[in-house]
Amino acid sequence: MEHIQFGAFIAQLRKEHQMTQRELAGLLHVTDKAVSKWERGLNFPDLSLLEPLGDCLGLTVSELLSGQRGGEPREELLLDSLRLLMGQAGRKLRRWRRLAQVCLGVLLALALGAGFWFVKNHTELLPRPDTEITPQELSNREYLAAEAAGNSSVYLFDLAVADGARHYQVQMELWTQEGLVRTWPAAEAYDPTAPRHQMLGFSYQKGEEQSTMELVVSTDLGTWQTTLEGVPDLNLGHLMSVLDERCEADPEHGVVLACWALAAEGGVTLKPDGGQTIIWSTPGWTGAVEKPQVLEGERFLLLRLTIS
Repeated sequence: MEHIQFGAFIAQLRKEHQMTQRELAGLLHVTDKAVSKWERGLNFPDLSLLEPLGDCLGLTVSELLSGQRGGEPREELLLDSLRLLMGQAGRKLRRWRRLAQVCLGVLLALALGAGFWFVKNHTELLPRPDTEITPQELSNREYLAAEAAGNSSVYLFDLAVADGARHYQVQMELWTQEGLVRTWPAAEAYDPTAPRHQMLGFSYQKGEEQSTMELVVSTDLGTWQTTLEGVPDLNLGHLMSVLDERCEADPEHGVVLACWALAAEGGVTLKPDGGQTIIWSTPGWTGAVEKPQVLEGERFLLLRLTIS
């Protein structure tokens, strides 16, 4: 009952000052609905608003709580006010607690997301049982630089190296129906401190002499240039396929980065006009290939990477 009288007292003073509920609410930075609830005794102003409310109505806080000018707050009104204020404080505390819980949840989610992103992009922090090779596209700048150097046949790969693997070996292999008939070492390095995340690139071009190929292999550990001699019928050309999707290397046999399908043995016939018809070996042997299935007359060059 006391806070109903308190509300009526506020309404009376507001009208004496010729203010609307909206105008009083504007001065106190609250809604006109809040002022309406005060005046009807449904709610009590926030403790922080008592002094500004008294200033707007020309009263002290004591006069405001007493319900009369020059008066002191009555005990019942003080008790009602205290209960209302405690209720307000409790509701605010609960709101702040809920807000704090929401903020904590958001921060935890952000921390987990950041941690997942960091670990995902720093694979050296994760256990890795297998070496993974992922082809990379050259940027326009890298492609132009390769062309300027006279070689546009450049291929890049991202290496995520398995735990404990530090011995890198690249070799070119010649395969026929008889099996592996020749190898050319192209690069080899051992570094126990090498980073687990590296780039590997290679480029090639026909050599100046017939049946030769110039091969360059580059990694974070160094660059190697090799001249492959005695490649059969290389002068006739070749069909090439390159690893074009992510691949896990075989622990023993590694991964084939590229395959050159050469002219089939005896597959060159001359035309009456002086031209020639070439039967090519079927290209496509890339990935975790131990040995290609070579048909009669076919010949392949395989560029193989092993990391152990």
